[in-house]
Amino acid sequence: MTLMDFIAVVAIYVEIAVLAVVDTKLWRTVYTPLNMLMLPYALMLMVSLIVCGNWGIVEFYYPSLTVWMVGLPLFAIPSYILGIGFHKSLLIEDGGRIDDEGMNMKRLNVITIILITLFLLRFFMLARSSQHLPGSEDFGEEYAGWGLWGHLHRLLHALCIIYIYKYDRKHWYYMLFIVGMMFVTVMYGVKSWILIPTMGGVCMRLFAGKLKLKLSLFLKIGIFAFVVFFVTYSLTLYLGKEVAATYDVVFEYICKTFVHYVISGIVGWSQDLQMGILEPPRFETLITGIANIYNAVAGNEYVDPTNPFFIHNGVNGSNVRAFFGTIYVNSSIVQFVLVVLAVSAVHYLVKLWAIASRSIYVNVVYFFYCGMLMMGWFEIYFYHLQFLEVPLMVFFVYLMMKVDFKNGLKDIKL
Repeated sequence: MTLMDFIAVVAIYVEIAVLAVVDTKLWRTVYTPLNMLMLPYALMLMVSLIVCGNWGIVEFYYPSLTVWMVGLPLFAIPSYILGIGFHKSLLIEDGGRIDDEGMNMKRLNVITIILITLFLLRFFMLARSSQHLPGSEDFGEEYAGWGLWGHLHRLLHALCIIYIYKYDRKHWYYMLFIVGMMFVTVMYGVKSWILIPTMGGVCMRLFAGKLKLKLSLFLKIGIFAFVVFFVTYSLTLYLGKEVAATYDVVFEYICKTFVHYVISGIVGWSQDLQMGILEPPRFETLITGIANIYNAVAGNEYVDPTNPFFIHNGVNGSNVRAFFGTIYVNSSIVQFVLVVLAVSAVHYLVKLWAIASRSIYVNVVYFFYCGMLMMGWFEIYFYHLQFLEVPLMVFFVYLMMKVDFKNGLKDIKL
């Protein structure tokens, strides 16, 4: 690390600290979109800087920090405009009080049990009839990746946040529902969709004062993340690839892959910039969700947002470029600015709505979005259909809570 590299690292951490203090004071809470994006990034950047250059991992390319140093203040602009404009009228009281008295948990429990049961039945039937083995990507896509089952899977994202938020000792059996929903996502095979609802639910509990922010919580989250990796990759080794592996081989493989996952977005962007950016810009990637809704109606070919360019970081190949890196490689300078401002504005408008309404339903949407932002060190998630569909699923839950089976819908208000 040269002196200029050291200055760049210090500069970005100072910038993050200043932005975090300002955003927290402006919104009277640490649980703002900007903080949810940059604080986990700061942690993962530290991990990346420590491991890069060691254990066969590539060296870090420090100029790659520039896109984050520019992107974070841009992301903060809508926060300051909306925060200053509504600073006096939108106060966060009672530790972030969330109104959930209108939620009929008995009815929601029945809906959740039916959904989990249907997914379990589908799993056992598909495990017998599918050409793909459980644990493989192809099985996961067939199981819950498209059609009705894909939409129901997205409904489980919303329900998972609700049950994490509502869980307490009296309702210990909610944990069974959470485990059942996570089993479905484990079989789907995408770790991010386990972590995002989990982090969203935990942050919602923290915001509402149901949970205290302690060091032990970070340790539990770290252990949970590793368990998720251990389970998913064990399935991949033993089932998906039919590899006869010993425990030592499995553990070593999972540890290396865990490190790869943690650094893949940040180091992937670092290497990509160092190589002169391998990808041709594809702006449609950044609006995949909207574009594919139109394509479905028009009968056009779907946009595939998957980056085909893998760069080996010394552990494995990475095709993710983190939040700002992915936006940068797929847009012009003007488009980069507009996309960052637009994405930030959407998140802060939802934040305003959540504070103003105190509705559990709006807060579930907001904290799901927070979970997506917290994965910004890995990749962007706002282009996924979940960004648009999960709010619709939350609205569906809201309607189901409002149904009076004798008199129809009543008291519709968010």
